Amino acid sequence: MLSRVLSGLLMAASIIGILLFTPMYVLGLVVFAVLPLAVLEFQAISRPQADPFDRVTLVVATYIASLYPVGPALGLTHYGQHLALVGGFGLLCMARLFRPRPIEESMARLAADALAFIYVSLTFPLIFLLRGMPEGGYVVLMVMAITFGADTGAYFCGRLFGRRKLYELISPNKTMAGALGAVTTGVLVAFMARSFFPGHDTLTVVDCIVLGAVGALLGICGDLFESMLKRAYGVKDSGTLIPGHGGALDRIDALLFVGPFAYFYLELFAR
Repeated sequence: MLSRVLSGLLMAASIIGILLFTPMYVLGLVVFAVLPLAVLEFQAISRPQADPFDRVTLVVATYIASLYPVGPALGLTHYGQHLALVGGFGLLCMARLFRPRPIEESMARLAADALAFIYVSLTFPLIFLLRGMPEGGYVVLMVMAITFGADTGAYFCGRLFGRRKLYELISPNKTMAGALGAVTTGVLVAFMARSFFPGHDTLTVVDCIVLGAVGALLGICGDLFESMLKRAYGVKDSGTLIPGHGGALDRIDALLFVGPFAYFYLELFAR
């Protein structure tokens, strides 16, 4: 527990410092450092027998698909999301086509890598788009605070009041009380961001309720999805990178679901 708390505090302090006190490219370096860790952890769960060629191919494909948010800054003005995804997925297909053996497993291997590719590449890079909004550092901080705050609320409410299971087949430890605690904490965090974060006073009461409640529920779904993946393959943690927290994927699984929702909601309704 102590290692979990200490590493959590260190991560929180680092995230706040990067988001609020460094140029955007520093966040880019962090994201592009986490991307290969997350996608390789996914591959290690679904395909522990993957060879170095397959691991390198998946990482390169993920980078190809994930660069589109920073394309304009790199002078790639026409490098949009569609081209990025087609390029990354095409690389995976070509790699499998020219290294199909054993042929009977070729499509299963491609499908597993394609899911890892889509799971990470479609979601995580949206942090750049959130960061590019007005007061973007605080926007990303709000989204992360909702995500991790809801997780903390779920943990303590579940420990104190949890009786009825939420989804025992996938996650026996999650309870209905924990889910309610997550939603309550998520909404409170959104209202706190509205009150204290620069540029967030334009959020309405409805915005805070939707961002906090739906964000918390999607965070639970993100956590459940990774739990389903690990249970399907008999794995406890995605990795051991962070003491007390598991791997990189264990830390961002909820964020992969909350981030895209927050981006599209803010773009469509709250700007």
